[in-house]
Amino acid sequence: MKFLEQFASETSPSRVLLAKLWRRYALRKLSASDNHEGLQRLYALPDPWDMRSEREQARFVQTNALIEELMGPVGSVLEIGCGEGHQSKHLALLCDRLDGIDVSERAVLRARSRAPRCRFGVGEVSTLPWTLPDGERYDLVVACEVLYYMNDIEATLRAMSRQGRACLVTFFCPSARLVAPHLVNMPGVQRGWLFHDPYAWLWAYWRP
Repeated sequence: MKFLEQFASETSPSRVLLAKLWRRYALRKLSASDNHEGLQRLYALPDPWDMRSEREQARFVQTNALIEELMGPVGSVLEIGCGEGHQSKHLALLCDRLDGIDVSERAVLRARSRAPRCRFGVGEVSTLPWTLPDGERYDLVVACEVLYYMNDIEATLRAMSRQGRACLVTFFCPSARLVAPHLVNMPGVQRGWLFHDPYAWLWAYWRP
């Protein structure tokens, strides 16, 4: 693991090749599995998702624009699957307070360094690592590019609806067969697309 941190750091020239090889190895058996150990292993490589790429940066910008269009100013946001905080930095520009959770301790430690004004913890939406005051809910709960790693998507969506006054999910188009069926009958759901040629993501937004 130290080898990966040294030779595949975010600034290393050897990063591109090692990142591709590591993702191919570490992503096995992660889909729809709740494989927390596998995700922790994945983050032995800094930025395993290539979040600094033009593709992901475009997705972050479009997601922020979508939230502004749907909601305007946002007080508090809970980000599920915050990873290393790459998208957190963008979301934090929209709100007064951002809390982020992830199942990987490695990822959470990096998120705290990347976005120090935000609060991050190891946990899941059904078992937050902190306690909210009685009756308090987040203004928005987001789950971007994470639902397809969960075994029980329905339970996650219910937990999001309990925690937030509004909810937003995005997911990469090839994963629609896993995620979309759970959103079709969500009361009042709005749906649409994000694009960065040749990539496409779907989004769904609802108010519980």
